[in-house]
Amino acid sequence: MKKLKYLLLAFLLLPITAYANVYHCSAPGSVESGQSFSVTFYGNLSSGNATWSGKIGSEGNVRYAGGELGIWSDGASFSRTINYVAGNPGSASFYVYDIDVSDEEQEYYGSDTCTVTITEASQSYSNNNSGGGYTYTERSSNNNLKSITIEGVTISPEFNKDTLEYKAVVPGTIEKINLQAETEDDKAWIEGLGEKDLVEGVNKLEIKVHAENDDEKVYIVEITRKEKNPIEVIINKKKYTVFKKESNVEPPKGFVKTTVVIDKQDVVAYSNEYIDYILVLLVDEEGNSDFYIYNAKNSTYVKYTEVKSKDTRLVFIKPSSVPLNYKKTKLKIDKEEVDAYYIKGVKDFRLVYGINLNNGEEGFYQYDMEEKTFQRYNSKLVSSVEEFSKKLEVIIVCAAAVIIVLFIIIISLASSKSKIKKAIKNRKENETIEKVVKKEEKKEEKKEEVKEKEPPKVETEESKKELTRKEIKEIQKAEKKKLKEEAEDFLK
Repeated sequence: MKKLKYLLLAFLLLPITAYANVYHCSAPGSVESGQSFSVTFYGNLSSGNATWSGKIGSEGNVRYAGGELGIWSDGASFSRTINYVAGNPGSASFYVYDIDVSDEEQEYYGSDTCTVTITEASQSYSNNNSGGGYTYTERSSNNNLKSITIEGVTISPEFNKDTLEYKAVVPGTIEKINLQAETEDDKAWIEGLGEKDLVEGVNKLEIKVHAENDDEKVYIVEITRKEKNPIEVIINKKKYTVFKKESNVEPPKGFVKTTVVIDKQDVVAYSNEYIDYILVLLVDEEGNSDFYIYNAKNSTYVKYTEVKSKDTRLVFIKPSSVPLNYKKTKLKIDKEEVDAYYIKGVKDFRLVYGINLNNGEEGFYQYDMEEKTFQRYNSKLVSSVEEFSKKLEVIIVCAAAVIIVLFIIIISLASSKSKIKKAIKNRKENETIEKVVKKEEKKEEKKEEVKEKEPPKVETEESKKELTRKEIKEIQKAEKKKLKEEAEDFLK
């Protein structure tokens, strides 16, 4: 607010005798918070042949409570009294400005400002009309609303004094609404009510509630006015309207205004130098608005998801490949559910893939779930580790194969040794049998020689037994022959 300084010339240096004296402050030097008080402004001209005008202003912790803030006079003097209510402890200043005197020879001077100090008070002040003073009562801190109403419009969610934000959607044909509200406490007062003009798009309306002790609470009603020829789209079986004009919803940081054509209509959109995305603003039937990534090739919309962590701003996209041994999962960051990747055995860290809006770098980032921070993922280091892991796997497989072969060889050798021992044992047994057989053969040969010298005998029971022994001998020879053959086959 413009202030006009009044001390233009010192009184003794004025070159003319005609002057106007402007001064104020018939006001208390100090008031308590919540107290009502008045400030009176005076003005005097040296001649009544001129008219003058001006304005009265204030700054600081006070609330205007009544009185005429304009100055106009066609006489030699004027007087204006303005009423105020002291706010929180601090100070307030009062002044006149934009003074205009019709007679150029009339000069004026006066004090620059009038200052009032506001102190803490444990009691509230209300005007006592009968006595002209003040009565003391406890100051109310109730700044709750009892209701918010808009004729012909339903707000959501349902009103609750502790819910501070509401939304509503109106057709494009509605250009004005009448916003009304009621306080719980009769001593509280409201700013922001009445008839409101609506632009196409989002209209953010504030209702400020001041308690008797000057505590303030702000309720926000966000009204979305549809366009007269809306572009409507269906996303996941839900209807949305595309904003064609610029709204009061701020785009994400780093995105600049541009234009895109949708359904043969120009639509305000936003682009970023680092990512090839076009953002448009969509609003659902409940009045909730969000930015969506518009793909002109296939006319699709995907909700724009950006996550912030200290100095890092990431937009998540789908990677072309995933590091070895990592598996896909879901991760919640800043109330947004995004795709992430984890490795078995690692508890507090996840990988995400996206574009850094601060520098345009694309790649994997490691997210610390405990500290809620991002760190660049070193893919080269991981690649070398993966290569080493692959080589190590090959080495392990080869070593395992060698061990298996050696084991088979050892088993084979052990088996062969056992067979050799068995063969040797059989051979010894055979040699023993051969010795016995030879011995028996010699005995039999001697007997034969004796028989040849003896005269023939009549076949008796004894001779029959001798024949039986011959048969046994033949059987023994056959068995001996068989054992030899088996031993030779085995040694071969």
